[in-house]
Amino acid sequence: MQRFTFKRGLLFIAGQTRWELDRRLASGKLQLCSEDGEILNLTYAELLQRWQSQEWLIDEQSLANLGNVLYVVTPRDLSTYPIKIQQIAKRRLYYLQQLNPDQTAYNPAVWAERIGEIAAEIGDMEPPCPSTVSVWWRRYRQTRSILKLIPWNRPASVHQHKPSYAIFEEVLAEVYLTNNKLPQLKVYERIRERVLAINQMLPTHEQMKCPGRTTVYRWLGELQQDLVDLAREGAEATRMKYRAAIGMVKTQAILERIEIDHTPLDIIIIDLVTGLALGRPWITLAIDSYSRMVVGFYISIGAPSSNSLLQCLRRSILPKDDLLSQFPDIKNIWPAHGIPGLAAVDNGPDLHGTGFQQACLELAIELLFCGSKMPFQKGGIERLNRTISAGLIHSLPGTTFSNPTQRGDYDSEKQACLDMQTLTHLVIKWIVDVYNVTPHRGIKSRPLDRWQESAETTPIALPLDPQQLELIAGIPAQRTLFHYGIEFEGLHYNDHTVQLIRRRTGKNLPVDIKYYEDDVGHIHVLDPDSKVYLRVPARDIEYAAGLTREMHRTIRAHARKKFGEQCNTAELLEAKREIQEIAQAALQHKKMGYRKSGARQYNLNSEAALAKQDPLAEARKPAKRKKVTPPVDLPDGLSDDLPEFSVSTKKGGI
Repeated sequence: MQRFTFKRGLLFIAGQTRWELDRRLASGKLQLCSEDGEILNLTYAELLQRWQSQEWLIDEQSLANLGNVLYVVTPRDLSTYPIKIQQIAKRRLYYLQQLNPDQTAYNPAVWAERIGEIAAEIGDMEPPCPSTVSVWWRRYRQTRSILKLIPWNRPASVHQHKPSYAIFEEVLAEVYLTNNKLPQLKVYERIRERVLAINQMLPTHEQMKCPGRTTVYRWLGELQQDLVDLAREGAEATRMKYRAAIGMVKTQAILERIEIDHTPLDIIIIDLVTGLALGRPWITLAIDSYSRMVVGFYISIGAPSSNSLLQCLRRSILPKDDLLSQFPDIKNIWPAHGIPGLAAVDNGPDLHGTGFQQACLELAIELLFCGSKMPFQKGGIERLNRTISAGLIHSLPGTTFSNPTQRGDYDSEKQACLDMQTLTHLVIKWIVDVYNVTPHRGIKSRPLDRWQESAETTPIALPLDPQQLELIAGIPAQRTLFHYGIEFEGLHYNDHTVQLIRRRTGKNLPVDIKYYEDDVGHIHVLDPDSKVYLRVPARDIEYAAGLTREMHRTIRAHARKKFGEQCNTAELLEAKREIQEIAQAALQHKKMGYRKSGARQYNLNSEAALAKQDPLAEARKPAKRKKVTPPVDLPDGLSDDLPEFSVSTKKGGI
């Protein structure tokens, strides 16, 4: 026996017309389109009636394109009905059980007497008549289901056959189911306008009654809400709202999968020397999916980038003993280290950057890009972002809270008193002494205990040479090696070691390099024969030493604008002095946005804080002024004395 389901693409044949089932409307009706483009909206019952009466026939060829049934519907039971309806059904069932129609044939006089006795037993002041009980019995005796004793009220869809409901459906599509998100009142007002316009053309006895506002609101409340949200909120918002958390990520050991994500911290940091607020930093976190232990982090005043990911990955792989030795107040251990097998990340452009992908490729880390706007695909790190905000950040002075409503009158900028170094210390202490040793509901254990338990049986992989970890933070590129070295972003890098590559080949050749965001003073060049990276310094070390790449790009853009495309060393140094003066002024600006922009030029981050470095120390130094060369003596024969001029006191003409 062939079967069909009411799914999109189902074809009906009505005489010479073919109707295709297109979609389900928010009102619950099914919309069908004919071959001529005519639209027909029918209720489910109306469509069933046309199919059952053979008025419409199923096109068997369309069944192959429908696929399988999407879901299985479980019939209702008595508990799904309101309590009042349940009591009515139970009362009717009690009368039938006590009367026992199987043994007592229908006799109005006999049944009336017995019904009176039953009513007296239960205190029923309004007993049913024999004919009513007989109707109950006819409905009940076939299936013996109490659901057959549910009162038969008017069908819920009776209003859909009213003329005013057809107007409601038209107005619904024009006014309510749009991305303008107009309120429900606009639907009622438009219906009222339509009804008044129609009634002007009709005699008094045929005029249509306008539905009340409450009725219209009830009709709106009966719409299928997911379709309403699809029209008003959009496909992406609807998908997020109605997503179902059915499955879960399953891992068997530590470092099998880590999750990495960025988030802005709800706190304002300051420059400890000047006391001025610099703005909200970003944090990049990495968490192990099996143990839920935080394996690495990176905090930066600048927006997230490939460098943020690379620094976080580097910190995740490194052992943490040297890091914890800087903070004697931290009591617990942080054993998280090692190369992960898989890294689950977002779909952002910084994560698709060649730097992060190349690092994962070199370390044999499988890279998993989660779906766009699908945070539930890496729920562990998303939940950690909220946990660190609620558990630590919102309790610190200078917090901005999650939204302005929570902040109230709290002046975040005025209360801010933490610098980058102190914030880094507090984040590490919270991770080690709070989060890692607090029982986690998802794993029913402490992250620290679960890590140590799995570490006993799981081999932890590390790079063969610890110095290679420095290269993890490098961003790959390719340049050509010439006799003057390698030119990259306007700087030349060269030494005798890298020139040995040219001597072996006898020609200029392209080489792979790695550059760094926190220092333009050197790059690494891959030797194509030995496959090792060579550290190559910048030729103009006076200019490049300790300079961040963000600052260098700003200086270079300023120099090209002022001096042209070809800038020499002296011009770059002058541009560097001018940009540093601008950055220093920005750090003192009254607007926090300017101060944050100035701090970003100096790459203020947690790694510098852990290295006991203060990138803003350079910014606080007075800029070196350009020495003014005194004028040379005038040639012989020329006098240095200025001529004397007389001023006329005569009044009148010129």
